[in-house]
Amino acid sequence: MKWRQFVFTQLFWKHLLLAFAVSILLFWIIIQILRIYTRQGDNLLLPDFIGKSVTELVQYADDNNLEVVIMDSVFEPNKEKGTILLQDPLANTNIKHGRKVYVSIVGQTPEKVKMPNLLDLSVRQAVDKLMAAKLQVEKIQLVPGEYTNAVVDQMYKGGHISTGTLINRGSKIVLVVERGTSPGAIRVPDVSGLSAYEAYRAIYSATLNVGRIKFEDGFDDDHSKVVRQSPQAGEFCSPGDDVDLWFKLDDSQN
Repeated sequence: MKWRQFVFTQLFWKHLLLAFAVSILLFWIIIQILRIYTRQGDNLLLPDFIGKSVTELVQYADDNNLEVVIMDSVFEPNKEKGTILLQDPLANTNIKHGRKVYVSIVGQTPEKVKMPNLLDLSVRQAVDKLMAAKLQVEKIQLVPGEYTNAVVDQMYKGGHISTGTLINRGSKIVLVVERGTSPGAIRVPDVSGLSAYEAYRAIYSATLNVGRIKFEDGFDDDHSKVVRQSPQAGEFCSPGDDVDLWFKLDDSQN
C-alpha cells in the first residue's frame, strides 16, 4: 500500500490519535512532577515584620511551615524589647513553605563594648573610631591648648574613661579637644538628606556639636532624613558651636 493511500486509512488515524493522546499524557505527567519538585503554586508573600514582636513572626511561621532563626540580639534603648530589627528574606519576597527566616531582634540587655583609645587623634579620626566601636559622641568640649582639634581626653558620665573599659553599646562619650592657638572659623557641612547617623558624624567630625533635634514625623532615627539645618550649610561658625537639625520620615518609608 502506498503511503498516500495509508494516510487516509482508519488504522493510520487511530495510531495518530493514540500517539497524540500519549504525548498529552506524558506532558501532563512531566508538569506534575515539576510542580511537585519545585512546589510551584506553593509560595507565599512574606509580610514586613520590622518593628513587630518576634512572637508574631513565630506564630506566622508556625501557621505557614516556616522556621525562624534569630541571628543576632542588639540592645536598642529607644526600641521595644523583643521586636524585629532586620529580617531576611526581605518583606514582600515570595518564599516557599519550609524556608528559614533569619532575623535580628532588640535584646533585653545592653551589649558590652570596649572603650577605644582616642587620645592624640584628630577629631575626625576620633569620631570615626568611636562610631566604629558602636559608641556615640555626646559633645565636643573645647579646652585651651596648643594643638588645634587634637583629642586630649575622653570622658564618660563626667569622668575620664580608660581605654579598654567595658561599657554599654551606644554609650555617649565627651571628646575633650584642644582649641589651638588660632582655631579660625569652621564652614558648616551640608547634611541635608542624610540619616541621623550620617549627619551626626559629619557635624562632630567638623568639630561642631549637634544642637536641638526635631523629628517632625515622630522619633525614628533609622528611617528619617535631614530636611533643614541651622546654621545653613556653608556658613561659618566657631569650633564647638551647635548645629540644629530637623528630620522627616524618608518618603520611601511612607
